[in-house]
Amino acid sequence: MTSTDPGGTPDPRGRLVLVTGTRADDRAALACAVAERLERAVVVDGAALEVAVTTGPVAGWDEPPTTQQLRLRLLRWSAALAVAETYQLEGFDAVVAEDALGDRLEDFLDLVEPEPVHVVVLRDPVDATTPHWGLSLPVPGDDRDLADLADQVVERLAEALVATTATD
Repeated sequence: MTSTDPGGTPDPRGRLVLVTGTRADDRAALACAVAERLERAVVVDGAALEVAVTTGPVAGWDEPPTTQQLRLRLLRWSAALAVAETYQLEGFDAVVAEDALGDRLEDFLDLVEPEPVHVVVLRDPVDATTPHWGLSLPVPGDDRDLADLADQVVERLAEALVATTATD
């Protein structure tokens, strides 16, 4: 996603890739494996970021979530996206590992608007609520599956692209 300004100078902004799934370990592992395969990339792990900035134990997640839990999740997403953008502005691709399933995927993408996002969903067979946007892949079973999935993500990155603004 390199563009050129009117003066002909390339825009070095990196891409934004969201890896989401039910289990934090699975999404973080895939995000790291994808970042390793990209030329210049960083991983922003939302769960790790939350642990880093929380002064007490990380709270669980109720269904339906409480208002306070939603506020804290929005803060976590905003912080993750701020870190990602800092690196993107320096030409790095930012691979964000975050819990944004079900209706929360649209909420996450609303925070990113108007930037396009490469969305990769580790699809749990029981997850029927997450929109089928971007690239849906099975949850990895082992390290070999993880490597194969990361290769697929990089090869199919164009399929994962989701525009966050409406076009007329």
